[in-house]
Amino acid sequence: MKRKEDKRPLADEIAQAIQLGEYRSGEWLRQVDLEERFAATRFDVRAALEALVVRKEIQHVRNRGYKVPALDPEMLAHLREVRVILECGAVPQIVANATDEDVVRLAELAEAFSVAAKSGTHLDQSTTNREFHEAMHALTANPVLVETIWSIRDRGRSAPFTIWRTPDTLHRSDEDHRQMVHCIRERDAAGLSKVIEDHIRRRH
Repeated sequence: MKRKEDKRPLADEIAQAIQLGEYRSGEWLRQVDLEERFAATRFDVRAALEALVVRKEIQHVRNRGYKVPALDPEMLAHLREVRVILECGAVPQIVANATDEDVVRLAELAEAFSVAAKSGTHLDQSTTNREFHEAMHALTANPVLVETIWSIRDRGRSAPFTIWRTPDTLHRSDEDHRQMVHCIRERDAAGLSKVIEDHIRRRH
């Protein structure tokens, strides 16, 4: 089957589907289903799966196939600590590089998440959350740093919808996003670092 043209590499498309909860923790990834779903050849699907194994976003089990891994609590704790280091370390660049237009855009994305948190689906919430954080991290203007941050984030998001276990945690994430925008607007690097660290730790 000839794959449709797309700007995103196939490995990233599959990874995004996992991050959005379309494939859950512990679920096997059947190559024939992926070929049909992404209009891709068997060769392209196999290459994408191998790339995801290298990135540690999926697991290869010999003689069985590929599956979404179930991360143990200790590994999640390690990933969380690395996220704190990376995302707080990115703060000075974010604050220094953000323009007034960037702040307006972040405020719009924060509002989109707020709407999803109140009345959207889990997919809406996960998607708008990712869009907000992608826009904020992009302000570092450091593609290697951004790629590293998302690699670590994605490794801990096999089942993203469990992040917000209660309406209160969802509300707190909404408030965190608004506070992040405020700190960036005020060029408050210390405040932004504190909000980001609390945000990461609370959501886990």
